[in-house]
Amino acid sequence: MADYPDLQTTEEGREFEKAIDQFLSAEKRDYPSYYGGLKVASGVEFTIHSPIDDSIRYGIFQEPEEGIMEAAVEATLKAYDEWSKVPVAERAAYFEKYLALLKARRLYYAAMVTVSTGMVRQDALQEVDSLIAAVEGILEEAKTFRGSPVGVWAIISAHNSPMASPIAFAIAALVAGNTVVMNPSNTCPMPAYSFYEAMERYGLPGGVLALVVDRNEQSTENLANDMRVLGIAATGSGERLEDLMFLQVDDDLKFINEIKGMNPAIVYRPSDMKAAAKAIVESAFSYSGQRLYSCSKVIVTADDQKRLMEAISEIMKDLRVGDPVDDVTFTGPIINDEAAKRFQSTVLENMAYVISKAPTPMDVPAGAYVAPVVMSGLDDENDLSYMDSGLPILNIKVVDTLDAAFEELENTECGLSAGIFAKDPKVIDRFKKEVDVQAMYINESSRALSPASAAKLANFSRRS
Repeated sequence: MADYPDLQTTEEGREFEKAIDQFLSAEKRDYPSYYGGLKVASGVEFTIHSPIDDSIRYGIFQEPEEGIMEAAVEATLKAYDEWSKVPVAERAAYFEKYLALLKARRLYYAAMVTVSTGMVRQDALQEVDSLIAAVEGILEEAKTFRGSPVGVWAIISAHNSPMASPIAFAIAALVAGNTVVMNPSNTCPMPAYSFYEAMERYGLPGGVLALVVDRNEQSTENLANDMRVLGIAATGSGERLEDLMFLQVDDDLKFINEIKGMNPAIVYRPSDMKAAAKAIVESAFSYSGQRLYSCSKVIVTADDQKRLMEAISEIMKDLRVGDPVDDVTFTGPIINDEAAKRFQSTVLENMAYVISKAPTPMDVPAGAYVAPVVMSGLDDENDLSYMDSGLPILNIKVVDTLDAAFEELENTECGLSAGIFAKDPKVIDRFKKEVDVQAMYINESSRALSPASAAKLANFSRRS
C-alpha cells in the first residue's frame, strides 16, 4: 500500500494517502494493558490485522491475565479520591493539548481509523471531527460545571465508533472528576491506545485512566459486573454490547446507552423519491452498515413501494465496494472475516427475499469484502425484521397505511435514531411528536448524525 497513483481524485485524497503510508510505516509495537500508571504484560500475545488486507498487521497486544481487569478497577479507584478534588479547570486543561493535537493531525488520525476499521475517508474524518466537536463542547461546559463526580467509570466500546465515542466519553468522565477504565474493541483498539499514550505524554496523573483490551472479551463481563464501577458508558454493537443491557443494576449505577439499533426510517410520499432512495442507501450502507446510526429497516406504504424499490435498485447497481483508500469507493470491508461469514450465511438463508444487491467487490483481497443487499417480504418472526444485524443488510417492510407505518416503527427496536422521508409537514410533525429516540434524521441520510452526542459532563456526574 505504498503507492496509489490511480486511486485519488482530490488533493485531500492525496494527503490522506500520505497519512495512511505514515501510519503503516510506523514501527510495529507491543501494546500492554495500562493501569495505575504502569504497563502490564502477560506474555500471551495476539496480533490485530486490518480488515482492508489481512497482510496489514499494525500491533501485537497483550492478552490480560486473570485478575488484570479487577486490578485496573482497583488502581482507578485509588486514584479517584485525589483526582476528584482537582479543580475542574485544571482537569480540563489536560485535554486542551489533546484537542490541539487532534486538529493538527486530523488526517493522520483519520488514516488510523481507516486502517483499523476499513472506513472510507469521509467516515473516518467524521470520527475525528466528531471527537473534536465533542471535546470542544466538553471544555466549554467545564467553564461553568458545578456537578459532582460519580466514581469509577467503565467505557466499553466496539468497532462502530472506535475513536469519537469512547474517547469523548472518557474525556467527559475525567473532566467531571471521575476515573476511567477503557475496554475498547479487540478488532480496532488503536485509537484508544493513541489517546492513552498522548495523555501520558501530556502528564495526566498515573492511575486516573486505565486501558485493557481482551481478545476473548471475558474482561468486559468482569468490568461490567464489578460493583466498584459506578458508571458504564456502552457504545457500539454486537453480543458483547447487547449483553450489557441485561446487567443486574441498582440505582447507584449510571448507565449511558449508545448501543446500536435498527435506526429505522419511514418513507411516505417524499417530494423526490430518487433523493430519498439515495439517502436511504447511504444511511444503510456507509461503513458497510456498521455505523452507530446505520439504518437496517425501512417502512414504506404500499402506494410508494414500487417507486422506492425501483429507485433503490438503480442506485445499488453502481454501489462500489472496494479499497477504502480509493476516492471512488463508497464503502470498504466489514470489520473482520467472522462478520463476513455471518453476512454470507444470513444472506444465503434469506436469499428468496433479496430484491437488490451491490456488485461483487473486485480487485480486493478475499475475506471481509461483501456486497450489501436489500431484502423485502421477510416474515415478522425473522430476526432481520426486528433485530439489528450490524451487517450491510437492509430490510424493506411494506405496510398498507401511514398509521400502520407508525405502528410498525413503534414496535421496532430503534436504538439511537429514527428517520422519515416525507413532504407533508403534518406527517413530519407527527413523527417528531410520536417517535421517542435520541436523534432524528428527516429527509436526509443518517450519515449526518454524529457519535458521542451524550459526551457531556452532566451525564457523567451527579448534581451538586
